[in-house]
Amino acid sequence: MRLSRRSVDFNKEILIGEIGALLGAPFFGVLGSLMSRSANVISWFTLVGSVIGASVFWLTVRIYDEKKYNDFSAKKLKRNVSLYTPVAFMISVLIGYPVVFVVTHSLTVRDHATLLSSLMGEICGFTIFLILINLYRYILIKNFNKEL
Repeated sequence: MRLSRRSVDFNKEILIGEIGALLGAPFFGVLGSLMSRSANVISWFTLVGSVIGASVFWLTVRIYDEKKYNDFSAKKLKRNVSLYTPVAFMISVLIGYPVVFVVTHSLTVRDHATLLSSLMGEICGFTIFLILINLYRYILIKNFNKEL
């Protein structure tokens, strides 16, 4: 796959979405720890914070990029979201978020700080997500001539 401006933007959007997840995960993880010392509660709160943070940041940057190139339309955004979201959701739910949960839970059980546990879980889950979503994008381009 050639390195195009759109490819760079695609990964930038995902990385900025991850910044949102990295802000949301520990914030909600700490919030969960204020309510309970249960590793399960903290892990679930971390997961919810990750989803909220990633979604808000990704969508904001996606709209910004489309407007920057004077290529924004609700129809195109809907098409891109319909191609991206189901697969991103499946990768996240089946692989990424279980990794976030397991790593956060494992580190919390071993008495590591909640903030460190949340961040490490998020970094591990994101690395796997980034590899798989770029593989999906590559398949879309090569096999279906569709670009996100």
